[in-house]
Amino acid sequence: MQNSINIKSLLDFKTRVWIYLLSFCSIIFLQTFCTNVCPFIDGLQHDKLFRNLFIIFILQLVYREFLYTYFKESRKNLSLPRQAYFLSIISWILAGFSAFILHNILYPDFPLSSHFRIFSSYLTLGAGILAQLEYIIFEKRYKELSKDKVFTIFNEKISQRIIETFLIFTITPIITILLIIGRYNDYNIIDSQVTLEVFYIGLLLIISAVILAIAFGKILKEDTKIIINNIQNIENGKYENTSIINRPDELGEISYAMRNMSSSIKDGINEIESLSDEIINTQKEIIYTMGEIAETRSKETGNHVKRVAEYSKLLALKLGISSDEAEMLKLASPMHDIGKVGIPDNILNKPGKLTPEEFEIMKTHAQLGFDMLKHSSKAILQIAAIVSNEHHEKYNGKGYPRGLKGEDIHIFARITAVADVFDALGSDRIYKKAWEDEKIFELFNSEKGEHFDPKVIEAFFHSLDEIKTIRERFKDI
Repeated sequence: MQNSINIKSLLDFKTRVWIYLLSFCSIIFLQTFCTNVCPFIDGLQHDKLFRNLFIIFILQLVYREFLYTYFKESRKNLSLPRQAYFLSIISWILAGFSAFILHNILYPDFPLSSHFRIFSSYLTLGAGILAQLEYIIFEKRYKELSKDKVFTIFNEKISQRIIETFLIFTITPIITILLIIGRYNDYNIIDSQVTLEVFYIGLLLIISAVILAIAFGKILKEDTKIIINNIQNIENGKYENTSIINRPDELGEISYAMRNMSSSIKDGINEIESLSDEIINTQKEIIYTMGEIAETRSKETGNHVKRVAEYSKLLALKLGISSDEAEMLKLASPMHDIGKVGIPDNILNKPGKLTPEEFEIMKTHAQLGFDMLKHSSKAILQIAAIVSNEHHEKYNGKGYPRGLKGEDIHIFARITAVADVFDALGSDRIYKKAWEDEKIFELFNSEKGEHFDPKVIEAFFHSLDEIKTIRERFKDI
């Protein structure tokens, strides 16, 4: 993952400016600190202090650039921000050695105790505290640079960072106090000045700790917010919105795992939806086939059930029924005459008019269809059971099998009744020829409020163009 990004690309011009500015301010801070812990440096003139400061600053820049060039690629599975952090620590250590050598060259009588104090200062404050601040800058830059990339090796720990920081801010004050006290012990001087200088250095340490805590806390807050947003997106089904945190630690690993989990969930849902679509399509085929079986037994065309299905959906939508419910009616309506499979052939296919006894037997197909379908737990078949049982009911209460009246008849049955009668009258049957449209329309107008629901009839006439289009599309061959 990190091969395309190296130290050179990580440390662009803007980042370098920030790092060098921080280094310059830090060296000033360290020089100020050294004047409090080292009496020899405290006794130097300001121009000599500035000269030494400038030389050490330049040397550290040289060390940094050399280290950035030589170790530009990630080593030993380290993240680039952490590698840059280690290089920063090394540069501060080298800067401490440089101060040691510089003072030896310029001041041959420079005491050993002063060397120790200066090097300790660079080690604790420079390599410890100030390098931590630089680490945060490296991390921020890396996140900007690698938005579309992901860590695949998570070998760093947040607890490690916390322990490192805790030790630094625990050890540094202890060493600092010891250095200051040691300075005055060298001169057998212990007075209020010690307290003032300890307070001064302690205040600087506190400020550094607060800055570091705020910066690190801001990063953790941002990354934690990403984790929370990922969880919320998964909860809301927005699986494609899972974000990655470019960190080689637990938070990065969690975000990486969440992205994989989100992808797996999405794939699983897609598979389930595909299977669901397949099941629905199979259900449709079975329903149409069963409807066609019923029509075939009466030697009627199979396209009848398709036309009735399309008419029913269209009328349902015109009446303000939701698209989902309209689709359910479309799937269920082909089963309206399924009960005819239980009617004897001599009655079902009789070319002439049925006797009263035969008609009573024919009417039982509504109940037969209901009895066949009523035990199903599937919504489509439950609707089919209702339509099968009630599509011969009349709005005036004179229909069969139960003599239901008005809106006691299910709206789906009232819709299917109009669709079924229109197509049946407009199609050739063994016992009759197809009616002309005008004759059918006259019947509908005369039976509005009697046989048929007036609202459904009005929706029918408002949809004539669409109905004729459906009829043409599914016409008998």
